[in-house]
Amino acid sequence: MRSNVLLLDCHKMKCVCVRTLFLLWLLSPRVLAACDVPSKLLAGRTLSETRKVLKGEVVFVADARLHDFEGRATVVSGRVRARGIDEAVGCVAIEAKALDTGIGLRNRLMWEDHLEVAKFPEIRFLLAGLSDLRREAGRIGLTLEGELTLHGVTRRLRIPATVSPVDGRFEVEGRTPLLMSDYGIERPAFLFVTVKDEVEVRFRVLVGGAE
Repeated sequence: MRSNVLLLDCHKMKCVCVRTLFLLWLLSPRVLAACDVPSKLLAGRTLSETRKVLKGEVVFVADARLHDFEGRATVVSGRVRARGIDEAVGCVAIEAKALDTGIGLRNRLMWEDHLEVAKFPEIRFLLAGLSDLRREAGRIGLTLEGELTLHGVTRRLRIPATVSPVDGRFEVEGRTPLLMSDYGIERPAFLFVTVKDEVEVRFRVLVGGAE
């Protein structure tokens, strides 16, 4: 009988250790894999300028009916190959675990149960081209054409955005709605209130000369 109790205790300890290690992995800082422009986007193009994402911010806004809440990531990686402002392709990525809602428990639920960051650690947007360019006062309006990979699902997107010159660099800013169901993400529920399927994603990145 005592041996069975010891075995049960050991089993519980192993479970606790495994969960502790997993939580430490979730909370530990990690470096994003290189987010470079894939060769398929460069085929047949002459893009002499290489730029990198110097800094950025990605925010999602979710409607929980009783109130909105945000998730925010400020560590953004990426590269852009361009020909002036008329043509560009690129790659921009964030670590899924970098999204922070400001509440630790909600973060862990989002990372583990909804984004499943152990299986899908990165959120990535491949910029395939630009369209609808229009020059406005002090900036350029355009549409970013590309593919978003989120939660292991890749879907094509057209994102309205603006580009503003800033000290020889370019600030790109835009927003787009996304449906969690399009990416196989189970909608979170807090205090018996289920978050709406549609979330708004906002972003701002500063792009400059690559080293």
